Amino acid sequence: MPEGKPLTIITVHGTGDTATDLDGTKWFQRGSVFTEKLRAKLAERGYEAEIVPHLWSGANSARARENGADKLADRLRRRGRGSPAHIVAHSHGGNVANEAAEHMRWGKRAGKERIASLTTVGTPFFKSATGVAERYAGLAFLAITILCAVMFVLLALMIAIVAATEGTSDLGLPLPLVLLFSAIAAISLYFMLRLAFAGYRRITRPSRRLEVDQQIHALYHPNDEAIAFLQKVEALPIQPFPAGSFFRQSRGGAIVWGVRAVLLLAVIGILLFWPGGVAQGTLKFLYGLTGEEFGAADNTYGSAAAIGFAAFAFMPAAFSIVYVLYRLLFGLIPDWLTRPAANNAIANALKGMAFGRDGDQRLSNVSTASHTFPTHEATLTGAIADRLQANAAKAAGSLIEKYRWSLFTVGSDTNAALSNLATDAMTWDSLIHTTYFDHDETIDLIADHIADRARAAEA
Repeated sequence: MPEGKPLTIITVHGTGDTATDLDGTKWFQRGSVFTEKLRAKLAERGYEAEIVPHLWSGANSARARENGADKLADRLRRRGRGSPAHIVAHSHGGNVANEAAEHMRWGKRAGKERIASLTTVGTPFFKSATGVAERYAGLAFLAITILCAVMFVLLALMIAIVAATEGTSDLGLPLPLVLLFSAIAAISLYFMLRLAFAGYRRITRPSRRLEVDQQIHALYHPNDEAIAFLQKVEALPIQPFPAGSFFRQSRGGAIVWGVRAVLLLAVIGILLFWPGGVAQGTLKFLYGLTGEEFGAADNTYGSAAAIGFAAFAFMPAAFSIVYVLYRLLFGLIPDWLTRPAANNAIANALKGMAFGRDGDQRLSNVSTASHTFPTHEATLTGAIADRLQANAAKAAGSLIEKYRWSLFTVGSDTNAALSNLATDAMTWDSLIHTTYFDHDETIDLIADHIADRARAAEA
């Protein structure tokens, strides 16, 4: 029989792996193979365990992870002064738990800790930061929002006093309209307050590793697909616009606009130089001249002819000027000034899609260790590591065998085959990243760490 104090274990799932019920067959749910084996192994070590799943959206979104962390921190606060909880988190659930630990000031609340231990499995830890401009803007927005809240309360009190002492007819507006405006103002203020305090939590997040006694226990396989993929994406030198690309691409536009300038001058020249043309006919009409009189009017005809002649003579120079200006303005200068910024913007956008960035926070430095808490990195080696990799390789071979005839058959719908292959490749049994909890060695490592922390707390 377990002799130690009952333990509470909160399980936190990762991206794309959520549920609607607390009970079920997924690793983090009560009654699953993993949670039952974990309870049994802790019982062998003298502890009775209660499993409490923490459900969040599971979206690949920094905002979704922030919301999940806020809810986890609220759950921990609501536990009151009960025994601290042990957290087991998988994949981005580790980022959710890490951020919740930041909110709870884990390691800095002697005697008031709400987290007894934090174990992550296959977590790609992000370093999250906010730019200097956003930081000051967030602080200013918070100050303005608090001032708005104070002014709103004072105004509401003034309206209430006037209505109570002098009657609602002295408010200056009909009472329903006053109530409508007040409701709109209150809802808007609530929305601003939520944004302001969420921003404040973000900009006050630790920017470096904290010096605390607590540490995260991070389990991972050296070939974990999720961690390796994100690290490779971050290191990928994305450069959509190589050096000189703007200048090279401007050649076509320069020729097009040079040709247009030549054609325009040709039209002007023909109109002015061509005998009996539009320009000369216009001059005849304006001067009221007959054909003979117009021929004798050297000044009028000579001027038109000279301009027309000059238009044709100036065409090569016009083409060259337009060509050079276009390549300078739309090629060389953008290559010097805007190409680096454009490359950075596109690279950050593409990498942000993989990281789940959806706000002004910057996600970087994908690591197997937390950027804010001391971390004991437990790399899986030996038999379990070999078995995880062999199973993933076997599953990958089965997937290829399943779809190879669809992919390489004449007349087959390869799009459907590729779509099905991509979907199946991310199922639970096909990756190292999603099969940690299927192995007893992983459960033993987690149970040992929780038991060790529980004994240390008792001592």
